[in-house]
Amino acid sequence: MILFLDFDGVLHPDSVFLDTSRCPVLKGSGALFMWADLLSQSLQKYPDVRIVLSTSWGRWLEYIPVRGCLPPLLRERVIGSTWHHVRCVSNYNRGLPYSYWSTASRYQQIKRWVDFYRIQNWLAIDDHGEHWGEADLDKLIQTSSDTGLSAQHVLLQLQDRLKRNEI
Repeated sequence: MILFLDFDGVLHPDSVFLDTSRCPVLKGSGALFMWADLLSQSLQKYPDVRIVLSTSWGRWLEYIPVRGCLPPLLRERVIGSTWHHVRCVSNYNRGLPYSYWSTASRYQQIKRWVDFYRIQNWLAIDDHGEHWGEADLDKLIQTSSDTGLSAQHVLLQLQDRLKRNEI
């Protein structure tokens, strides 16, 4: 199974900006990746789940540093990033101008990966559900931008979806 993972509004609150040295900074209380261990714990029983980063961080930062922000147990599951694929896999962009990626919704970015690699078994955790394809709403675990994975109902939903999607 592939899990498409957003960072902001999922692993920490959505109030993140890049400082002058292009380092992500959380504005307000808390810490970057403060809820990442909740995801690690949720995935513990599912060793075959692989992660594709669908965070907007990939738009501004290089792949290795973005992946490197994750704790080791999550980092080792990462197999790619929707944004970085735009730059490094030529066939991935076939038929699409590069400018498409500037306005594509998160769902469109994820759906491109799903279709390109013919992925059948996937989920996405994201705080942005707008423009999500109705046929794939059952694949979205939508979080609140303020509480992300710290919300108990979101963790329960994730566990339920993982259990239902076991191969």
